[in-house]
This record gives sequence, structure tokens and C-alpha cells, in this order.
Amino acid sequence: MTVARLWIVLGLLLCGCAGPVPELWPPEKGAPTHTIVVSLDTWHAMIAFPQEATQPVEEWGYAEQAWYLEGRQGIGGVLRALFWPTPAVVEVGLHDHVWAERTPQPPSDRFTFRVSEEGYRRLRRYLQASIASPEPIVTVGTSRFYPATRSYHLLHQCHQYSARALREAGLPISTFWALTRGSFAMQLRRAARMETEAKPAP
Repeated sequence: MTVARLWIVLGLLLCGCAGPVPELWPPEKGAPTHTIVVSLDTWHAMIAFPQEATQPVEEWGYAEQAWYLEGRQGIGGVLRALFWPTPAVVEVGLHDHVWAERTPQPPSDRFTFRVSEEGYRRLRRYLQASIASPEPIVTVGTSRFYPATRSYHLLHQCHQYSARALREAGLPISTFWALTRGSFAMQLRRAARMETEAKPAP
């Protein structure tokens, strides 16, 4: 069995263990809601908060500082980023389109969810708390990069960061089973199906 198939089997068996937080998601009928968009490309995950049609999209991401800001990439960079805790950054950007529509590393997927007012507050609180300092390290275009409170490594990279944020909003996402793009995308597809199939409360 290939590694990819093994992940699929494990995901099918175990990602169902992560259920929604009932008081948070899906939102009750008639309750205030907020839209969020999760983007996945080949390597990266981002969470966006769409604004009014005339306003830019606010988008959050998490990355290894040396790889994204210092250009220390290649095989050595991969080994360092995955197997040794290193400084990370939180990206907060304002864009015309979400990451899935502008990524230079396709294929990409876009998942849209409605979250409750309390779920939205918890999600925002988690993201804000992941920033170690209010002063950005650097600004690139319309994105600001802040020092992150947690180090970057194999068990805490952009997929786990996004999964933990979505869990704060009540979505049925397991942080552990967001180890790879494939396992994270599988959970997001399941959550999207659950949201579509959810029946309004009587």
C-alpha cells in the first residue's frame, strides 16, 4: 500500500472522530453568521475573511520564517523546517482574491463555510493570539508578517495552524489529522458536505 493510500484509509477511519461543536457549528437557523474561506494549494493553507464587494479580502496564514522571508530553501530548508523547531511567522494580508485563486502553486481548492457569531469570535481570538508581537517583521506588498508565538515543525505547520483555528470555530476538524494537505482537504470536504446537508433547527 502506498503512503498516499495509507493516509486516505486512516483519514476515512479516523477523521470522523472529529465532530462539530454543537453550540458553535453549524449556526442555528436565523442566527447571525460570518463567511470564512479556506484555501489550499500544493503546499500551503490560508484562512480568509471576505468583506464587502468593494473591500479587499483579509487573509491569514502561517509559515516558516527562514523559508518564506529569508530564502533559505532547498533540501536543507525542507529538512530544517520539518524536523527542527524553527521561528515561524503569521501572515496577515489584504487581497482582491483569496489564495486559492492567485496561488503560483496549483492545484488549489477553495472551501467556504458559515460560522456562528461565537465561533467567529473564537476563531479571531485564536488567530490574534498566534501573533507574538504587534510589530511586523516585514511588509511585502499588501501582506504583513508577524513573529508567531509557536515554532514551525512537522507537527505544527500551516495545515495544523489552520485546522486548530477552524476547530476553535466549531468545525469538525481534527488537528492531528491535518498533517498533510490530503488529510486536511479530506476533512474540509467532509465538513462542507455536513454544512450542505445540515437541516435547520425546528
